[in-house]
Amino acid sequence: MDRYTYNCNYCGVEYTPRRRRVQKYCSNSCRVNAFKQRQVKTQNLPTVKKTDSVGAQDKMSWGGVGNAAAGSLAVNLVSSLLTKEENKPATKGDIKKLLYGSSNKDILIKNVPPRVDGARAYFNTIQQILIYKK
Repeated sequence: MDRYTYNCNYCGVEYTPRRRRVQKYCSNSCRVNAFKQRQVKTQNLPTVKKTDSVGAQDKMSWGGVGNAAAGSLAVNLVSSLLTKEENKPATKGDIKKLLYGSSNKDILIKNVPPRVDGARAYFNTIQQILIYKK
């Protein structure tokens, strides 16, 4: 079998085909890039050139920052209005209010039986100790 060399239709590199039929491109990446280039030409769109990591369209503007801030504010406002109070996450203030701000500092422990004198077991949330009250 004779080996012929061909020139790639995309990049122009000489290559030896790996299949029986005549190949037009040296690799899959050249074939895909050539297809993309043909698609861009048929759509009359400007070709995308590889540039630095920050191109002309990647610049940040104050208008864009303001739009992003307004959008996130709107989303937070709508979600806080539509979320039920019992489904909202607890904050540190809520937890402190539960521990220290409640009027009932002693919580009855129902699974501890009363003593012989009739005193019931309570948990003091401030001192975090077990106490007995009549």
